[in-house]
Amino acid sequence: MDIAQTIRKAWLLVPWLLVPSLVDAQIYRWVDDAGVVHFTTTPPPETAHRERRVLDRHGIERDVLPAPMTPEERERQEVERERERIEMQRREQEQARRIEEGRALNARVRQLHHAFASVDEIIEQRDRRLALVANTLALSANQEATLQRERDRIAAQLDDPRASPENRERYRRELADLDRRIAQEQAFQQRQRAAMDDIRAQAAADIQDYERLVLPVPVGP
Repeated sequence: MDIAQTIRKAWLLVPWLLVPSLVDAQIYRWVDDAGVVHFTTTPPPETAHRERRVLDRHGIERDVLPAPMTPEERERQEVERERERIEMQRREQEQARRIEEGRALNARVRQLHHAFASVDEIIEQRDRRLALVANTLALSANQEATLQRERDRIAAQLDDPRASPENRERYRRELADLDRRIAQEQAFQQRQRAAMDDIRAQAAADIQDYERLVLPVPVGP
């Protein structure tokens, strides 16, 4: 057998060698934009905006490839993902807030248990604190009255036409100092009144929380 015949026989065997790969290959069925059905052994192009089906060599459907999304569909998908992300973030924040509120509530209960044995004790402590502040307020008011009387006396001396220029200058300095001290007492009294309001408000909140969180819930008959 010469070389030429050997080469020709070898070329005749090539198609038969390719048959098994063709037989075992998957077949793709897809429809193009014009509605034409195609059967290929290679995946359909991404430009085929339709659902694609994968068939085996017996024509049995093995898989379904979804159609590529259009730009509008991709945009809607991104919007939906962003909405889900925001919703997830909101839920996480809400959960964190509830956990923090629970911790604060537990801390408040422990504080009330430690500070008070009953509602009556809250009221007693409130009244004692108010009495102390009221006493301090009364002392400051008396001091203001004393300073005011001294101011009136010096103001009368300043108005006396017989006062010398040197005394008039001294009276003016004393009046300025008295005005400053009177203003200080008045500001102090204002702060003390605000402190009394805070004491009352805090006691009211303590009583409300104590009755709601600490006192046992009565059991019905």
